[in-house]
Amino acid sequence: MIGKDKLPETMFQDEKEELKMKAHSAIQLCLADEVLQEVADEDTATSLWLKLERLYMTKSLTNKLYLKQRLFTLRVKEDTSIKDCLDEFNKILMDLKNIDVRIDEEDQALIFLYSLPLSFKNFINNMLYDRDTLSLKDVKLALHSKELR
Repeated sequence: MIGKDKLPETMFQDEKEELKMKAHSAIQLCLADEVLQEVADEDTATSLWLKLERLYMTKSLTNKLYLKQRLFTLRVKEDTSIKDCLDEFNKILMDLKNIDVRIDEEDQALIFLYSLPLSFKNFINNMLYDRDTLSLKDVKLALHSKELR
């Protein structure tokens, strides 16, 4: 976290201010539009980061349930690319991991498979049957192979 005590004393004040501005801008550039709207009034990197933590990193029951709901109800539209689908799925998993919610690897694979569109029915059946184990890594590899064909 950037604070008055954290920057080297050998830096000039204007260098410190410029570094703080750059940190603030860098954080803002990484935010999605809907997130940015929530924190647009924060004018320092420190206050921006703290507000983001309060909004998105709380380990409250409400936040856990909301993220689990997003995971379990994720449905991919027919015209969505596999990459976009995986990105969204991984983002939800990372958000859950950040608040100490762990989803078993096999459950991750199963949840992801059932989020795919109906056109993937044969693919899903092939992934689920005649296997000893199922992992998200296996599903990703198979999807990439399918996409290359």
